[in-house]
Amino acid sequence: MNIPFVYKLLKAAKITAILSFLGGTFLLIAYFYYAGAHLILDLGIYYALLALLINSVLFFTLYITFIHSRVKRKKILKSLVLMIVNVPIGLCYIGVIISYNLP
Repeated sequence: MNIPFVYKLLKAAKITAILSFLGGTFLLIAYFYYAGAHLILDLGIYYALLALLINSVLFFTLYITFIHSRVKRKKILKSLVLMIVNVPIGLCYIGVIISYNLP
């Protein structure tokens, strides 16, 4: 496996995971700040779908690299875990928004 490719992939995964978390958190805070504005809810839905797509592609690329690479396996595994951690956080955010909208 090409070492520079692995390093770039690891960096991209770390940045993507952090930005996905920060973007989702910002949208959740904005949603509550503006008392459940539907515009922010719509933005959040599109953001979540786009983040899911980008993170999924990157996750599977990392997974394939993990399977085929003999170098930096521990770092690749850490990046995979970092990306997976965003899934329950996103589900928690969705649960909070749903419970906020219940009568």
